[in-house]
Amino acid sequence: MNWLIVKNDFKRNKVINLALLLFMMFSAGLAVSSVIMGVQTFTSISELYEKAQPPHFLQMHKGEINQEKIDAFMSDYEGITYWQTITMINVHGESLTVVGNKDTYNLFDCRLGIGLVKQNETKDLLLNSKHEKVIIDEGEIGIPVLLKEMYGMEIGDHVILTHNDVQKKFVIKEFILDSQMNSPMVSSTRILLSHEDFDMLKGQVGEKEYLIEAYFTNSKEASDFQTAYENAGLPQNGQAVTYAMIFLLSAITDITTVFVLLLVSILLIIVSFICVKFTIMAALEEEFTEIGTMKAIGLPFADIRDIYLNKYRILAMVGVIIGYILALSTSSIFTNHIRTTFGNIRMSPAVVILSLVVGCFVFLLINYYCKKVLKKIKKVTVVDALVRGKGFDKDNGHIKDGLYKSKKLPVNWLMAIREVFYKFKNWIIVFAVVLIAVLMIMVPVNLMNTFEVPEFITYMGSSLEDILIEVENGENLETNYGRVIQVLESDAGIESYYEYRRVRVQTTDAEDELKNLHIDSGDNSGNQLKYISGKAPDEENEIAISYLNANEIGKDAGDTIVLFYDDKEKEFVISGIYQDVTSGGYTAKSKYDFSELTSEKYSFSVNLKDNIEVEKKADEWSEIIGPGVTVDPMEAFINQTLGGVVKQLKTIVSLIVIIGACLVMLITVLFLKLRLAKDLSEIAVLKAIGFSELDIKKQYLIKIGCISIAGILAGIILTDVLGEKIVNLVLSISGLGVKKVELIVDPLVQYILVPLLLLTLMLLATWIVLRTIKRYNIISIINE
Repeated sequence: MNWLIVKNDFKRNKVINLALLLFMMFSAGLAVSSVIMGVQTFTSISELYEKAQPPHFLQMHKGEINQEKIDAFMSDYEGITYWQTITMINVHGESLTVVGNKDTYNLFDCRLGIGLVKQNETKDLLLNSKHEKVIIDEGEIGIPVLLKEMYGMEIGDHVILTHNDVQKKFVIKEFILDSQMNSPMVSSTRILLSHEDFDMLKGQVGEKEYLIEAYFTNSKEASDFQTAYENAGLPQNGQAVTYAMIFLLSAITDITTVFVLLLVSILLIIVSFICVKFTIMAALEEEFTEIGTMKAIGLPFADIRDIYLNKYRILAMVGVIIGYILALSTSSIFTNHIRTTFGNIRMSPAVVILSLVVGCFVFLLINYYCKKVLKKIKKVTVVDALVRGKGFDKDNGHIKDGLYKSKKLPVNWLMAIREVFYKFKNWIIVFAVVLIAVLMIMVPVNLMNTFEVPEFITYMGSSLEDILIEVENGENLETNYGRVIQVLESDAGIESYYEYRRVRVQTTDAEDELKNLHIDSGDNSGNQLKYISGKAPDEENEIAISYLNANEIGKDAGDTIVLFYDDKEKEFVISGIYQDVTSGGYTAKSKYDFSELTSEKYSFSVNLKDNIEVEKKADEWSEIIGPGVTVDPMEAFINQTLGGVVKQLKTIVSLIVIIGACLVMLITVLFLKLRLAKDLSEIAVLKAIGFSELDIKKQYLIKIGCISIAGILAGIILTDVLGEKIVNLVLSISGLGVKKVELIVDPLVQYILVPLLLLTLMLLATWIVLRTIKRYNIISIINE
């Protein structure tokens, strides 16, 4: 009997049921998609790492090495299972020209360090998309997918290497997956050559750089090993990276996407709850007398509840199943970046099971919420239902106000505003959905804006100037430093520049064990960065440390820290804790010059005069200074470093805007159809006393417009209040070195374009639905 009632209800309320089904489908589908993407990211990286065997600790070094000394240290260090030293030939982008079927181009604008390598035997392997070890023959070349994505290279294209008097032509045979250099945030990438070509080019082109790699029983030992390695005086003229940071930098683009999808799916589930409650209450109000009758004849609460609950169970079940199937079938859209970066991925049993668990969880949530709403039936009494006819809304009192006496407002405006103002709860579903839609759209948009703006460099441990110059570690460090100084001192186009010198000292961590601390020293060091607490160092006895260092050392702003260097110790006051994702997130800033110590690295941030073109000046300096020094326009550096994240975010944000727009239109249609059905008698009375159809349409347009504007304003306020907190919550647990981000708001988008889009769509949907009013017959409605 119950199922027959459910069947009839489905036929009677097709539009409402379809709308609910869509919401449940979207919310379940996106929740499943975010889980699929999250699991696929983790499993695909894990599978790639299992086959490629990236190092647990990597030390890059430019200059000569003593391999016997390295081998002796490695063999004596407890916990090491394997080590190797890889030779890499560094070349600049301008040395590489690609000849394709359609065009020819040079890689002069590539900001990544490019290294030529040959394939290793067993560990740190370069793989193809099927996770197989790539074998390259003489005259062939393997290009990293990172460069393929940036330049659109194809298999069969030719790459011409030109350096000094050497020219060598290669054909692209394979696009390779590099487990440790597959992100632009790593700042380097490797191109694979055959053993024969590599041996022929070694010593003739580029500059040699060594990758000193170590493996442990447990990858977490890498941090302690790094301190021991550096203190042993082994080669370290270059970046040191641990396994955890390699993994995190590899996955940052997809982690960001998963976060955005998860946020949207949670908001859609909340919208589903709002819609479920609204439609349930509308159905109960409409059938209030029938509920009283069922109670009068002795039907228990559970049976009456199940008559309604079964309908929503079926809707939730069908919605979740369709959403689950859609998520699985469209997963390639969301996992395209994973497939490109980490190779072809298969749908593992873990993905299917976990996504199924999430789908079931969404169903159970909706089912639980329906039961909770339907508890209102228990409070209905036979007397209220059949005698008093009060309904669920006990507030039937008249509105007493002076608004109706207003002579300034037109009648239609007066009636519409009065109803919205005094009977706001009747319109709260529209208000809540618009609020959520604004939040759902604006948080990802603001996150994308934040990654795009040049100011994001302050989260990467650098101040915001026009040009960033870095003198690479190596035998020619001091010589290259002198050339940079000469150029900067002689160029009249410079407004100002700041110099930083990196040195290494020691301090004690939270467990009172010695650890190395890398400090950037300079007059402007630490200025313009984003501080979680405290401020930039002002005095020579002050030091600012990065967020990750503060956690490891167990110190906060205002605490003292003892630094050990050159057989002495000096006490500093921690002026502030800042955020940094460079150098693994473990850095420090101080104005003290540490003149006794040898420099590890030099960097310069340069401001140009207003009429100087940054790109041209950077290219000019790069040509003058020569190899061993990178000269990057700050904006170009950020675009290349974060370009992959921004590109992925733009795709997701576009999808979210479409979903948000459809959401508000669908809710508007659903709500108005229910509202008009409920207001039939009122519409008939208005027509009877002389209001035209146009007047009635105007009143509903004003009502929807007012409630939409209120929802948009509330959504903007909530975005400003909660947006950063949501993003920062995720960042704080990511271990990336950034805990607190100030989201960049585009006023044109947040305060004008998005509100106008949502308001226009809602008014358009309202006008379309209101066209049905002309079919209302006054006599038949009054008779009913």
